[in-house]
Amino acid sequence: MIKDQIPLFIPLGNFSDHCNSLDRKKLIPIIDLVHEMELKFYKTEKILGVQDFSNVPLSTLSLSGIHVRLLDAILKLRLVPLFDWMSWKSEAERYYQDQTQLYSLDAVTLGKIMTVLLRSQTIYGPTFLESKIKDRFVLNLLKAIIHSLDGNSLVNSSGNLD
Repeated sequence: MIKDQIPLFIPLGNFSDHCNSLDRKKLIPIIDLVHEMELKFYKTEKILGVQDFSNVPLSTLSLSGIHVRLLDAILKLRLVPLFDWMSWKSEAERYYQDQTQLYSLDAVTLGKIMTVLLRSQTIYGPTFLESKIKDRFVLNLLKAIIHSLDGNSLVNSSGNLD
């Protein structure tokens, strides 16, 4: 017997309702990733005395395999809407430059950015996601998603965990 398969990508029109159905307990894998990344960045800053991690291997940051756990958490929560992401790519890319804007966005827009981020691997290659982890874009995007989805918000609008 074939089970009904749940699609990973949710049609854009249904994405807001899906996001509203997620409770805080379901966000724990994302919250755990945020805590891990913040701790590893902090420790590496203190030990190496650097804040630009673009030339630092993920293994030095003790973040080897983080991209796999990120993909697993995002896809299990189905936080990637289905839409024409290529037509929206330049819109999403402007947030790469100004990450502070992420905290004012709604869940649908953040989901679009996540879709563009994950799908951009096909255009830019396998090191693209790694570079977005190292420049803390992924960290800020995850924190903004938590901020958007969690009505009681444990991430404040400046991007710090409360």
